[in-house]
Amino acid sequence: MAADIDALWDYAKPAESEARFREALKAETGDAALEIETQIARTFSMRHDFVSANSVLDAVAARTSGTTAPRVRIRYLLERGRTLNSSGQFEKAKPLFSDAFQLAQRENEVLLAIDAAHMFGFSKNLDEAMSWNQVAMRLALVSELPRAIRWRASIANNMGSTERDRGNLDTAARHFDAALKAHQATGTPLQVRIAWWQVANVKRLQGKLDDALAIQLRLEQEMLAAQEPDEYVYEELAALSTALKRPDEAAKYTEKLNSLKREP
Repeated sequence: MAADIDALWDYAKPAESEARFREALKAETGDAALEIETQIARTFSMRHDFVSANSVLDAVAARTSGTTAPRVRIRYLLERGRTLNSSGQFEKAKPLFSDAFQLAQRENEVLLAIDAAHMFGFSKNLDEAMSWNQVAMRLALVSELPRAIRWRASIANNMGSTERDRGNLDTAARHFDAALKAHQATGTPLQVRIAWWQVANVKRLQGKLDDALAIQLRLEQEMLAAQEPDEYVYEELAALSTALKRPDEAAKYTEKLNSLKREP
């Protein structure tokens, strides 16, 4: 089911993804149905509907037996952990991610092992986060599976975020540059724009204000053309305008930011 599940997902639109999973569920039974249901649970946790997410996962657990495919158990552990993490309970999620990783390794489920390892990137312990990001990247680099190759971009982005949080801006910049190149090779236009945003954000923090501004202004035009306004771009443009001592521009972008936040 792995390829089908990937095809059914649009992570930017969890409600639409749920509808596709429910349609696919009509044709499935047994382990395949359970696997799809774990992904339905994930669509709920992404929308912060943790009651519904846990309810679906409880139903999966109740129908799991000793003959259930290991992949179902791995996905169950991942989604139960993700639900906890999304509700601000990462420490409770850690044992689930660890169990998912170990089982995926044992069953040679490379993609799920990468997924489990990368979830440790949410740890508040930045050394732990980086260590697990490195594990995930090593697994992604030795696999030629198309999904593993796509994982490299996400993991590089996570490594950049961790190094930025550690204050290692030059190292963060290298990881974000790698993420950008990977997204340009395999990603969507939105993923490429986000990758550019990360590059520009670090440039601002490094004091490279003109370079950062040029990127964010380009991103503003691209997001408007795509009719996908992004509050993070306006937030950066406001910060850059303030740093460049352009109060009128800063006020303009702050108002655009506030207007987006007011939208239902």
